[in-house]
Amino acid sequence: MTRAPHDSSSHPEPATAWSPPTHASFALMPAGVWWDAVRVPYAPGWSVVRRLGEACGGVIGDPYRSWLYWLVPPGSEGFPARDGAVRLSVACWLPVPARERTGPPGPYWVVPYERLTDAHRLRAALSHRHGAAR
Repeated sequence: MTRAPHDSSSHPEPATAWSPPTHASFALMPAGVWWDAVRVPYAPGWSVVRRLGEACGGVIGDPYRSWLYWLVPPGSEGFPARDGAVRLSVACWLPVPARERTGPPGPYWVVPYERLTDAHRLRAALSHRHGAAR
């Protein structure tokens, strides 16, 4: 595998491109390889989806656990664990829905996957949400 000059050794570039599963309605996939995930509670997460608008990349909904997960570039930092927002990376697994799953039951695409969400924009949208709650 090749490594980008700015990458830490814990985040090597994947050898293959990633896309959602096609063989099942969802599959458990490792974070920290092709993407990291930022988990936000379901209800407040919807305001973040609206705030990001067209800038929002793929977002997974888990209606059973009431979470939304944004897929961001691996190694994205600066997501403070407050008010339930947590970055998931190496050693975490995420239920990733098939590309065509856009509603419950089970994990589904709130925003269908076409690209990763820009980490800086997501941080800003989350900060705005936290600032508005004060």
